[in-house]
Amino acid sequence: MVRLLKALSLAFALVTLATMTIVISSCNSNGVAQIRVINTIPDATSSLDIEFNGSKAVSGVAFDSVYPAPTTPPTYFGETAGIGTIEAFCHGQTANPILDSTNTTLTGGDQYTLLLSGFVACQNSPPTITSPIAAYLISDNNATPSASTVKFRVINGSLSSSTSPATAEGFDIYILPPGQPISGIPTITGLTLGQSGQGYVTFNYLSSYTVWVTAHKSTLPLFDTTYPQNNPQITTLVIVDQPNGTSPPTTVSQTMLELIDVQ
Repeated sequence: MVRLLKALSLAFALVTLATMTIVISSCNSNGVAQIRVINTIPDATSSLDIEFNGSKAVSGVAFDSVYPAPTTPPTYFGETAGIGTIEAFCHGQTANPILDSTNTTLTGGDQYTLLLSGFVACQNSPPTITSPIAAYLISDNNATPSASTVKFRVINGSLSSSTSPATAEGFDIYILPPGQPISGIPTITGLTLGQSGQGYVTFNYLSSYTVWVTAHKSTLPLFDTTYPQNNPQITTLVIVDQPNGTSPPTTVSQTMLELIDVQ
């Protein structure tokens, strides 16, 4: 009987160890998060370097651009999952960070868009920050949509939307078939700086959709653009400001940054 109990105890220990090994292996396989960076700081001289956990991960990402360069499907760079830090510098500098070390939490296996906003004059030494630099970590979902559907996501990267009285409450977004005027409830409402509203919005497939941008609670268009679609497709649109170099920026660009994430 004693021998039987010892054998059972040993068997249980081996099963427990095997289970622990499986769990640990699973965690290790998902121990890297995937990230892309968008610079929406509206100053043409504000090319940025980004550090994660004290090591440079991004070098020279310019305003209104993405690192890594946009592709379909999207390209990301990997960073260790868990709690880490982000810092941003004007390109080529290693002192005077424009974004001080900021904590962030990354989940292994997940994909993220990191949006940088604010205003800094990198041509000055040290750089002059006239609107605090902020980093917004936004979760991505690039699972292929169902057949005969498309998805849109709109991110507000416009600093001027938070400083202009007309758009202080953000933007409303209408995504409609071409030729259909603005009417009814906005697709996305009250989209403020650094936010993506309810995230991805699904529509039946059409060969194109028109995206209208208005001030919150207004139906007067600020601008609109028609985007061709494939079946299926995921499109991420980022509202940005004009690179006018004024502080704070006062003019939203009428051209959104378009990322075709799935096609």
